[in-house]
Parts: sequence; structure tokens; C-alpha cells
Amino acid sequence: MKNILLIITLFISWNAIAEGCYNAESESYDATRDAKKAYRSSELSRCKRYAKKAYRHLQDVEYYASSCSCYNAESEANSGIRDAKKAYRSSELSRCKRYAKKAYRHASYAESESISCN
Repeated sequence: MKNILLIITLFISWNAIAEGCYNAESESYDATRDAKKAYRSSELSRCKRYAKKAYRHLQDVEYYASSCSCYNAESEANSGIRDAKKAYRSSELSRCKRYAKKAYRHASYAESESISCN
């Protein structure tokens, strides 16, 4: 009986970890998409709007990557959060685009790292 409970507990734990990594991958895909829209925009308000969306997705990536012990994805998400925040707080379009492009790279790397954790 103890062995069966141990097996069930391990299965549930593994399933939760795998789900966290899948969620990190999904959120990093969304962050990549929004950061790309930000750095390709021609208006400051649009750049800031999409950078803020990328920022929120990257926060989720960081959370999910942490929950599944995917440290490289978590680290990339953390760096992306920093740059996306700088982008959406910018008062100049060129600066917003520069930081949004950096956030895009970090989100893309986080996605790759999340895939390898699955």
C-alpha cells in the first residue's frame, strides 16, 4: 500500500512539474510575440503597450519556470522582465524599441530553455 501511494505521489509531482514547464514555454511564446510587436512598432504608445504585455508574460514565465526548476528559462525571463520594464517606461520611441528588442531575445531564449526542460 505504501508503494502505491508513493508511486501516485511521484506521478502527481512529476505531472505538476511538467505542466509548469509547459506553461513557461507557452507564456514565453506570448512574450516573444508581444515584444516583437513592440520593437517593430512605429508609435511610442503602441511600443509601450506591447512591451507591457511582454513584461506581464515574462513575469509568468519566471514563475512557471521556477516551479518546474527550469533555472535557465527563469534567468532569461528575469532579464527579459528588466528590459521589457525599461521599454514600457521609456519616453522615446527609439529607446522603447531598443529595450523591447532585448526583451524579445530573452523571451525567445526562455522559450528554448523551457522546451528543453519538458
